[in-house]
Amino acid sequence: MKKSKKFFIRICLSTGILASATLLTACFGTPAKHVKANYKVTAEAIPDYQSKNAPISSYWMPDKFLEWSAENDKDLVYNQSRVPLTKRISPDKLSPSNQNQNKKTKIVALSMMNSQTSGNPSRGTTKFESYTFDYWQYIDTLVYWGGSSGEGIIVTPSADVIDEAHSNGVTVLGTIFLPPKEYGGKVDWVKIMLKKDEQGQYPFASQMVKVAKTYGFEGWFINEETQGLNADDAANMKALIQQVKKEDSSLQIMWYDAMTKDGKVDWQNQLNDQNATFVQDKAADAMFLNFWWTQNNLADQKLLEKSNLYAKNHNIDPYNIYAGIDVQAKDVQTPVKWNLLEKGNQATQTSIGLYAASATYTNASNWDDFQNRESAFWVNQKADPRQVDHSVNESWTGLSKYVLEKSAISGNEFNTNFNLGNGYNYFKAGQKISEMDWNDRSLAGILPSYRWIIDNEGKNKISPSFDFANAYNGGNSLKFMAEHLDAGKSSNITLFASDLKIAMGAKFSVSMRSDQALKVSAILELANGQKVSIAGDKSLTENWSK
Repeated sequence: MKKSKKFFIRICLSTGILASATLLTACFGTPAKHVKANYKVTAEAIPDYQSKNAPISSYWMPDKFLEWSAENDKDLVYNQSRVPLTKRISPDKLSPSNQNQNKKTKIVALSMMNSQTSGNPSRGTTKFESYTFDYWQYIDTLVYWGGSSGEGIIVTPSADVIDEAHSNGVTVLGTIFLPPKEYGGKVDWVKIMLKKDEQGQYPFASQMVKVAKTYGFEGWFINEETQGLNADDAANMKALIQQVKKEDSSLQIMWYDAMTKDGKVDWQNQLNDQNATFVQDKAADAMFLNFWWTQNNLADQKLLEKSNLYAKNHNIDPYNIYAGIDVQAKDVQTPVKWNLLEKGNQATQTSIGLYAASATYTNASNWDDFQNRESAFWVNQKADPRQVDHSVNESWTGLSKYVLEKSAISGNEFNTNFNLGNGYNYFKAGQKISEMDWNDRSLAGILPSYRWIIDNEGKNKISPSFDFANAYNGGNSLKFMAEHLDAGKSSNITLFASDLKIAMGAKFSVSMRSDQALKVSAILELANGQKVSIAGDKSLTENWSK
């Protein structure tokens, strides 16, 4: 058997201006039989999402968190994710898009996946508007950010978020937010968390394990910013984390750089003797550093370089330390001294931590603006990960400069409908069966690893986008608009990084449509570098064909 590293779709365009393509299946094995069905638009039965009986995602105050049990959780069946965490391809098997990408650098995104802590439906709503994050290839961990002193300070990820993250091989953490007193924080809440039982154990730690395992997410982000604690409290916090890890070593804990070893809230903006204790001695797996390392008054101290050296000298992986960048206010306009993060060629001092990565959505004026901001934020202004900004100015450079495009596409088969997880309609087998707005991230498909790598011959110019007006299955399709075409010239669009096994009799199929005649070929690049071209067996028309 041979393995493929990348998928290409070669669009050989001599005529035609539009190709809306939905990749249905690249099944390497025995293909399923295609059954033709006649679907009709249904009369809408709008779910009562806003009723008092609708299932909602969980959140608690500390005392209520300790009272939780699976047996008494009426919404448990809706809040559990049953999508296993897909194993990602080893970075060593992946080819960088540009020479600056470092295979060790990771990204954690702290994101407001829903607009509030309370009242979030477990699995979508009857609205199109939602933060449907779709650059999973650039992050390793998603922190479902939330918590407030007026609603609840312990928040689990909603099930649709866990489902989509797991499909993309991304781990998900819930949030334990112990706020500053000026934001309603109470020392008593921390004391409840740190209270021991008669056996000297922390019931709160056991509950953290139970909830995460029952709901199906990977662990917790702990943000302790409540003032008025002491060194004993800090020691108990570390011991609580150690108990979590002892009860289930696979559970992940990420610690925020706020509380120090003496119990005070004193942001260090680096890894040092004041905070390193929380990631030592089998305590937290990682630390999210505060944001001020990039400010003018601290820049000359080179805090990330010091963090890298401290980590190495204390047997800590520097790539488990995340340099915090607060993008909530300005997203793609956030000034960052990238030279402080960089460590020569193809390396960074630490990994990257993004606070409020969802700001590309909350700051956007409309859907198109959101998509443009996302592209500039995660890739770059040119929407091509091969293009790297080597300047040392503080403008947003695009995270594809530092981080490899990762992929969870492996095994014997692969299917995607390119769904973003929302829509104005719903389609099945190319026919519209619903005209109701919706969002449900559990239904999102695997999107292209590369956004975008397009090689045009002649003067060809292809513009990719997502089409919500036409789809094969779900709410949208992948659309390529040909702005200019030269006769006899082709355009190569690199879509997916993969590690698929190609067996004898393997089948590859794509469902596509075009408003003019169009021929398409698929190119598989094998592990040995050989490229295999598969010519389409029919010309496309305005109707969906497979």
